[in-house]
Amino acid sequence: MGVLRVCLVIDYQNIHLTAHDLFAPNGTAVEDCLIDPLRFAEQVVAVRSRNQRDERQKDASVTAVRVFRGQPSNHRQSFVYGISQRQRSEWTRDRRVTVTYRPLRYPPNWPTDPAQEKGVDVLTALTLVRAAASGDYDVAILASHDTDLEPALDMAASDGRCKIETCGWQGARVLRLGNGRRLWHTALSGADMVATRDRRDYLPPNGLKRNGF
Repeated sequence: MGVLRVCLVIDYQNIHLTAHDLFAPNGTAVEDCLIDPLRFAEQVVAVRSRNQRDERQKDASVTAVRVFRGQPSNHRQSFVYGISQRQRSEWTRDRRVTVTYRPLRYPPNWPTDPAQEKGVDVLTALTLVRAAASGDYDVAILASHDTDLEPALDMAASDGRCKIETCGWQGARVLRLGNGRRLWHTALSGADMVATRDRRDYLPPNGLKRNGF
């Protein structure tokens, strides 16, 4: 067996917000705890390899990173929209990374009530299942703590073409198969979160924080 080809499918907001809630010091803004998708993927694979007892599973490499995230409206939040576009441009410099946005849903009384993601979980689930069935990867790892994605794990695992795993943060919910059986799970620590943070400045020159950012 050669180097294992690993695909990570990332439910970005879930991973981002969970990291903030678990590890960020009090008063830290959510936008100051962004996660770099490729750094996160590489850290997951590194921690996974260290924890393996099966020597055949230790030699693994990130082949693909599929990121799914809500997209602010250019009309309602043009400033934040611009930041999100610069983030995608930066993250996808490495060809292994793709970032797919779905428009956020704005309630009638926004901004009193925040905008919410719509359709991100569906795309994340479909991509995991397709990655598992494609034959392009030896391991497909779902990065999320959202139990709504557990049925996708069942479907992906039933195909049998590649090993299905999960990953996330220490102290957060671990997803399981429908029969209660646990998959291999890689849990990253607070130190790992610090190592995978995206510290780039995405504000435009002389940009001021506004419109929710």
